[in-house]
Parts: sequence; structure tokens; C-alpha cells
Amino acid sequence: MEPVDLPIVDVDVPATWPAPLVGLVGELAEAARRSGHAPENYQDLDLLPYEGTAWALLEGHLGRARHHTRLLDHEKDAIRAQGLRLLDAQLVKDRLDQAHALGYLTAQERERLQTVNETVPGQHGRGRREGQVCLTLSAAAQLHHIHGIHRLLTYWGGEAIYWQHCEGSPGLADKLRSLGVPSVVTVLLDLAAPGQQRPRIFPSLVHVFVGKALGHDPADADVFYKSPIPPQRIESIVSPGDAAYDRFPDLPRS
Repeated sequence: MEPVDLPIVDVDVPATWPAPLVGLVGELAEAARRSGHAPENYQDLDLLPYEGTAWALLEGHLGRARHHTRLLDHEKDAIRAQGLRLLDAQLVKDRLDQAHALGYLTAQERERLQTVNETVPGQHGRGRREGQVCLTLSAAAQLHHIHGIHRLLTYWGGEAIYWQHCEGSPGLADKLRSLGVPSVVTVLLDLAAPGQQRPRIFPSLVHVFVGKALGHDPADADVFYKSPIPPQRIESIVSPGDAAYDRFPDLPRS
């Protein structure tokens, strides 16, 4: 990986937060405490007027985020070499074609999975996620919100491939559970690069920081990143057997 030449901000590690952001978040957290707001209700705080300021204070920094998925060995190699691609029909086709060429999928399985994607693009899978990379801002999902990432780590292919088969196609569901291994891809995002399209973050960037400042460890946000993530911004890929994965005991092991 190429050297990272910008400071890294991790929402789980306050020591990495830039000082101006610490000041803003501290003031907002203290105001929430004075109003009697419970830390676990951080998402209800009226903080959106401060969102632009929080983004500006992160300019010149990289933000650590996590992509949860299930990968075959050649896919790990591709991410290390090429980075994370935006979800689109070509990415789905490439994954299915490569899995078939390497003997992981039969021709019939590949065709069925591809046909479903082409005939219902507006459903839960590709249609809702197309043109982005989906991540979580905090590692909290791996400890506190396992239900939100469990299927991503259990079924190969991501939502765009597995979504219709988890319950409706037992045979294919079993096959997708057998492919690859659970994997957490940690990346470094240019969250506030000048001129870059701002990623969509829910609940919001400032909400997560204030939630953490209030002491609510599960505070987290989904990140819908609109740019490919280059290989030099892939920090790590870990799976069962790696210490960085195994420290979260409730994550799927196979």
C-alpha cells in the first residue's frame, strides 16, 4: 500500500480527531448533557445545522471506514490490486463470471443469479445500492449491531447478488453461504476533499461524533460513498483467523 500522506481520523479513537472538531463536538455534547439528553438518543439531537462545519473541519484528513462482505481469495487479491469498485451491472457480471470460470459456480447457477439481477434491478439489491460503495463509519457494527451486517458476512456476492435467495431459494442460499469467507475491508476515505461529491452518511457525520463524545460506544453511521476507493486507500482485509477479526467474537466464523 502506498504511504498515507494525510492524518487519519477514526470516530472510535477520539485522540485522532482534529482539535477544532474536538472543540465543536465537545460543546455540542455538553449542551446535550445539560438538556438531559440520554447518550443513546444521540440521533434525535438537532445537529444538522452543524453538519457543514464538521465536514469543513475534516478537510485534509482521511476517515477510516469498514466494508463488510464475503470474499473469495481472488477477490481479496483484486481489491488489494484495484481497490473497491462502485456497484453496477458490470461488477455483478464480473464477479459471477469469475466465480464460474474458477469453478465456484456452475453455468446454471451463474445464469440464474445473473438473470435475477437483470430482471429486477429496482428491487432490494442492485437498484438501491448502484453507483456507490457501502460502508460503516465505526467498528461498532462488529460489536453492537451484528444483525445489520450478518447477512453481508454470511452470503457471498453482496446484496446485489444474494438478496432474493436468502429465503426464497434454499439451494442457492446454501451455495452462497459456502462461497468465500467473511471479510472486513478497512478503508481510508477522502471524506472532505475539496471539489469531491460528499458521500451520503446516515444519521450524519456530526451525530456520530457527538454520540461518541457522549460515551455511547454503539454510535455509528452508514456511509454511501460515491467514488471508487483506490488500492492505496485499502488499509486491511481481515477474515476469521486474523486477530483484527477474531477480537469481535460474535462475527460469523465461517
